[in-house]
Parts: sequence; structure tokens; C-alpha cells
Amino acid sequence: MEGASGGFQGEHPEGPSRDAARAAGSLFTGISTLCSAAVRLSGVDGAALAVLSNSTQARELVYATDAIAQQIDELQFVVGEGPCVDAYRAERHQLWPDLALDAVAARWPAFTPDALALGVRAAFAFPVPGVLRPIGVLELYRNTVGVLAGAEQESAAACAVAVGRTLHANWAERIDLAGSVETALDNAELDNESTIADGDFSRAEVFNAAGMVAVQLAVPIGQGLDRLRAYSYAQRRSIADVAADIVSRRLSLRDQRDSTEGQQ
Repeated sequence: MEGASGGFQGEHPEGPSRDAARAAGSLFTGISTLCSAAVRLSGVDGAALAVLSNSTQARELVYATDAIAQQIDELQFVVGEGPCVDAYRAERHQLWPDLALDAVAARWPAFTPDALALGVRAAFAFPVPGVLRPIGVLELYRNTVGVLAGAEQESAAACAVAVGRTLHANWAERIDLAGSVETALDNAELDNESTIADGDFSRAEVFNAAGMVAVQLAVPIGQGLDRLRAYSYAQRRSIADVAADIVSRRLSLRDQRDSTEGQQ
């Protein structure tokens, strides 16, 4: 790749641009404050921010205000359904003030019972605006049944917009300090940033495990992730824990390989 000096180098660029980019802080600086503000202003019990990609299955939890918010996001990541998923796909907010209704269970048969088991009674999701489509979703939950009042809904939507502006501003600062988009990307890779504000939320190990499962089962990596999710759900285990076992080679899914997998 072309280095900061303009010529092709055998290693990544070093020097002032990288130091300046590091000085700019995380790409997600300020997100925890906005999530906390969303909780306070919308009268909910917790919030989380997930960033998603429409072109891949990539989905990362950037921040969660509490353990329940983190578990709700992981549940949707595992089962592939829920208010966050719908908010991103439909590009509009999802307001579900009573998760115990039959209509909610019919809409999300895998998500709903586990969310209720966590003590969640209401869930709301607001897309984070991007340039062409949402770049993430602000997820909110309550332990009690109830709608968001008008002012609360407006506040939550405003927080989602503020998150989008903050992400764009943080990235623009990185590019400006680095001197180019390419160098900013290189710097992020060198700093081992998986675009996560707090490493406790990163799913990097999950995606590493999905790659290992894909090799074990001789399937594309997308199917490897699906099989990892299915195994986690069937075993009623955290996907992070399952991924850790796979990466450390304490667990292999090779024995679940179908006889036809890997054949032409």
C-alpha cells in the first residue's frame, strides 16, 4: 500500500499522521455519553448502540449501558430477528411497548420469549442515519410495559441523529489528521481498532470463530457464522463464550459437518 511518503513501502506508514490519529481518540468517542443521555431523556432502563453493514453480516456492539442491554443485542445477533434488526432493514423506528402481546411473539418467535425471560417488557429501536442508509441502531428497553411519550420519542430520535453526527465527525477528524482515507484506514488497522469503543463489546472473536467453523464444516464463512449462531442458541450459551472455546480449540463443530458439505 502507498505509504504516507507517497511510495510503496514494505510495511505500514508510521510517523506524525499515525500519532495524530491516535491522539484523536477512539472512532466512538462520545457514544457512551449519548447512550446514557438517551436513557435519561426517554425514560427507559437501558440502551445500546450497534453498528451494522448491509453488504456483509458484520454487526458490532459499540456500547451498552448495562448487562441487559448487552444481552438483548446479543440475542438479536444470534437469532437474526428483533426490533434492532427490523429498524435497520426497514430504515424506520420500531416501537414495541408490550413484548408480551401475541402479535409480538408471532413477529419474532425466537427473540420474544428470551427477551421476556431477561425481564424486558418493552423495546424500542431507532436507526442511526448514514449517508445513504442507516449505519447503526440505537436500542432501548424498559422493564415495564409502556409507550414512549411524545417528548421521549423525540428525544430518542434526536439522540440517534446525534450518534450519527458524532460517528461522522470522529471519522472525518481521523481522515483530516491522517491526510487521506487510505492512511486513516491503515492507522485504524495498525492500532487494532475493530471500531469498538470498549473491547468488552467487540465481536472480533466471534467472527474469528465463524471463520474456523467455516473451515471445520467446509462451508462459506457466512454459513459458518450461521452455524455458530445456531449452535449457541441450541446450547443456550452466550455466543461469545462459544466463540472463545472454538478459538482456543476447546470446542470444534467438525462432528456436525453434513456428509454433503464441501463436495461439488
